Amino acid sequence: MTETQLQTPQPQQRRLSRRSISKQPPAASADNVEPLDRLKAILHPEFQDLLPTDPEIETQKEVPELEDVFDKGKSLEEIRFLLTQAETPAEYEKELKQLLDFQLTVDELDKTLHPLSEFLSGFNSHLVELSKELESLKARSLTLSQNLTKRTELEGKYTPIVSDLIIPPSVIKSIYNGEINPKWCENLHFLSDKSQIFTKYTSDEQFSQMPSLSKLTTLLDLLHKKALERIKNYIVSNIKKLRVIGTASQVVQQSLINVKEIYIFLNTHNPSLALELRQAYTYTIRWYYQAHFHRYLHSLEKLKVYSYTDKSTLIGGTASQGFFKRATNTTSSSSSTQPTGDYSIGKRAQIVKAEDPTVMLAQIAEHNQVSFNMEVGFRSFNLALLDNGSVEYLFLTEFFKMGGEANALFEQIFDPVYKMGSAYTKLLIGNTFDVFGCLIMIRLSQSLIFELQKRRIPVIEDYFNLQMILLWPRFQQLIDLNCESMKRASTKSSYIADIKTNSPHPLTVQFTNLLYGFFMLTKYDEHSQTHQEPLYNSVQRLRNDYESIMTKMSKSSKQAEVFLYTNYSYVLGVLTECEGNPAQGETEHFQLLVDAFQPN
Repeated sequence: MTETQLQTPQPQQRRLSRRSISKQPPAASADNVEPLDRLKAILHPEFQDLLPTDPEIETQKEVPELEDVFDKGKSLEEIRFLLTQAETPAEYEKELKQLLDFQLTVDELDKTLHPLSEFLSGFNSHLVELSKELESLKARSLTLSQNLTKRTELEGKYTPIVSDLIIPPSVIKSIYNGEINPKWCENLHFLSDKSQIFTKYTSDEQFSQMPSLSKLTTLLDLLHKKALERIKNYIVSNIKKLRVIGTASQVVQQSLINVKEIYIFLNTHNPSLALELRQAYTYTIRWYYQAHFHRYLHSLEKLKVYSYTDKSTLIGGTASQGFFKRATNTTSSSSSTQPTGDYSIGKRAQIVKAEDPTVMLAQIAEHNQVSFNMEVGFRSFNLALLDNGSVEYLFLTEFFKMGGEANALFEQIFDPVYKMGSAYTKLLIGNTFDVFGCLIMIRLSQSLIFELQKRRIPVIEDYFNLQMILLWPRFQQLIDLNCESMKRASTKSSYIADIKTNSPHPLTVQFTNLLYGFFMLTKYDEHSQTHQEPLYNSVQRLRNDYESIMTKMSKSSKQAEVFLYTNYSYVLGVLTECEGNPAQGETEHFQLLVDAFQPN
């Protein structure tokens, strides 16, 4: 295509005017239209009227095209403005080149984007599939969520029921084969709780028809029976141990106390069996204490005891015998107030408040060659009874849970021992004139009663009261014997010959030693009411007889008042060192006598 062919009319030649609208365009055929003109017509339709056309066609279209232009709402000024903005040929060529380059770029991009288009198409298909799968997963998730909600509701409804009714295999195995110890007793609490729960479900119509409930109830009954069987065997085996020589009852009792819940469980579910086992224990432990205390008492009877069986031990006895064999040789001295001698009451009185809680062992009692006073054996036997009785009473109340019934059961167990203790006391005091020993045993009984009260053991106290019922009458008999002996001695010529004004009479020394011993034992007894016990009356009776004898004997002296003053001063000097209400009363009484007979 030549440059002339590409030449286009100048804009001034194409400019329209009102006068040129009615004119026909230059003649030209459609075949002679240049491609560039056709392209321009495509790009700028408003120049379509400039293309060469068939005159007939042009004539036919001339009016409609103008009508179309005006129908589009454009004025002549707008059309003129558009025509004046037409591009030059150079600009058309540049734009054409750009379009061709753009076409090449589009083709290259089309080649490049075609695989990407295929990939995106496949990716889109994959997304569609994933979307369908997600919808399926969403539906499944919704179903699972609904099922989970239902399951949670069911768990909330049935979990408490399952927890209430379930019996763990570990519990079953422990009940059947586990060692009976404190941990094993937890199974008994478990069974008791389950029994209450099963009873509640059985009484409920909603659950009473459950097949599993009846099976579990049967299993629970079997576990109860097995537990009762094992408890029975365990208690019986421990009771049998008590009949084995050398077995300590405290060891057996402690093993039962460690699992004391077993008897509560047994008594709840089988009271008759519990009663039988308790009775079996009662008979066995009764035999146990009877046998052991019998052997111990047999050993104490072999103990060498001072036998004050001679009446010379009474006031007025011979100077070489009795409590006063050394005391009768005491020289006259108002400052020598404490009696001396091998049988000083000061040593014997200490046993009442001895801090040593031990008792004499049977082996020592059998083979010891040392002699003891009778209160030593009395204390050992009764202290052993106190300790064993306290332990036994605590065991009965703690293991058998008897409450007030334990007292009667305890009396049944220790009745043979009580009888042995009473017989032993009678043996000790039957033929003796040991008035100090008798009073010491009374004080020991009182101190043991006080110890029981401290321990809060309401039993055995009757036994010690019975001991004092045996001891007090014997003590009063010995006081009577001393009074009679003192009266008889005052008529003997040997005692009348000993009447002196510068030293106390032997009867005064013996009488003073006796009062001193009584008051020393009263000092150790902080819980007795002295004015209400026989000792108070006995001291008064003994003092009255002594004063009568001294008054009678003073008549044989030329200086009767000096004789009485000397003897009463000796008594007063000894009593001033004694403590307690009885000693104070007697001290005041003898002070009046001393003041009355004091020489001018």
